[in-house]
Amino acid sequence: MNKLTHCLAGLLLFVAALSQTAMASDLKLVHSGNWPPYAGKNLPEQGLAIDLVTTALKRAGYNPHVSIDSLERILEGSKTGVYDVFATPWYTMDRDQYLNFSQPYLESYIRFIKRKDTAFEYTRFDDLEGMTIGVIKDYAYDEDFNQSPAIEKVSESSLLRNLQKLIGKEIDLTLDDERVLHYKIHRSMPGSMTKLEILEKPLVVRGVNIGVSRKNPAHAKIVADFNNAIAAMKKDGSYDRILEKHQ
Repeated sequence: MNKLTHCLAGLLLFVAALSQTAMASDLKLVHSGNWPPYAGKNLPEQGLAIDLVTTALKRAGYNPHVSIDSLERILEGSKTGVYDVFATPWYTMDRDQYLNFSQPYLESYIRFIKRKDTAFEYTRFDDLEGMTIGVIKDYAYDEDFNQSPAIEKVSESSLLRNLQKLIGKEIDLTLDDERVLHYKIHRSMPGSMTKLEILEKPLVVRGVNIGVSRKNPAHAKIVADFNNAIAAMKKDGSYDRILEKHQ
């Protein structure tokens, strides 16, 4: 009887350990849902970035449960541990205090776009002086750009509105991530690229990372596993296949 009790106790401990392991592999993954083609509720696989992130985490042995929330609530939830993984945060020193950032799994090229009938070329930051540039309110393009008093920045609520103002000659330039520019023009303003030109030199190149809440005790392991999975996907070709799927 004593032996049976010990066996049952051992079995229960084993089941509990398995259960704990299964629970540990579940991750609450979140994104803002309004950054096409990187992330969006109605996009295939919820967007390029979400497809890459969920695929890599699954390959690393995790079970991501994807949800959408406002940026403010995502950041607060990352601080408190409500969310385990923020799929698409920009790196800042402040966020690094509560998010453990992965290596970049994508690069975001922030480029200017102009009308083809203008001769402007962007080669250095000083070229922007005296230009009227359409920006999106509260968008973190680049610290020097955002703070420069020599550049006239006209704030709007959306990229689409800035593109419309550019074509209407109300502004000289606007800017955004290159993939976002192509997506928005193709979907909302088909044919307008005959009038517009995306400039070759980017204002800045920013890495797209995941940020894992430091409240999660396994945050360092999750980041390392994710980095390794992305590297393996690049090696076996699955990374490029996902990129092609979302072109």
